[in-house]
Amino acid sequence: GGSVTPENSKDLIEKPDIDGFLVGGASLKPTFTEIISSCVPPVPLKKPKFTKIEGIEPAARGVNIYAKVVKAPQKVESSEDLYEVVIGDDTGIVTMSVRDERHMACEVGKVVRVQNAHVAMIKGFIRLTVDKWAALKPSEEEVASVKESKDVSGVEYELAN
Repeated sequence: GGSVTPENSKDLIEKPDIDGFLVGGASLKPTFTEIISSCVPPVPLKKPKFTKIEGIEPAARGVNIYAKVVKAPQKVESSEDLYEVVIGDDTGIVTMSVRDERHMACEVGKVVRVQNAHVAMIKGFIRLTVDKWAALKPSEEEVASVKESKDVSGVEYELAN
């Protein structure tokens, strides 16, 4: 019996015969998250792994790339807030879909860092999608040349069973 608090929860959970807590009134207080945090080991963050555009495939998730903006953002006619921008690196180019004001980070000739993007297949063609879970920011990273002859978004894919 007794009361668990943020102050004593770390010491209590380390005792050999205690596997958890039956939390009463403390669960209604703002400090409840501190009790939970003391019982769960922190998950170490991993550095993102950046790939090249040629490695983007139809089912790709969590895509991280550095790329140079090749073509300025263009508004998609059928949408109020969707823009498409062509980006590239030394392995190829891809069309990227961006919503809202995020397209403002895409200036022709500048390098952008895209993190946690995913591929959406639009009429059989790859679109790298930057949604609310992805990051799109200007970068100081060097992208010397762009291989415009290999358009990853220009390849049509067919659904196979």
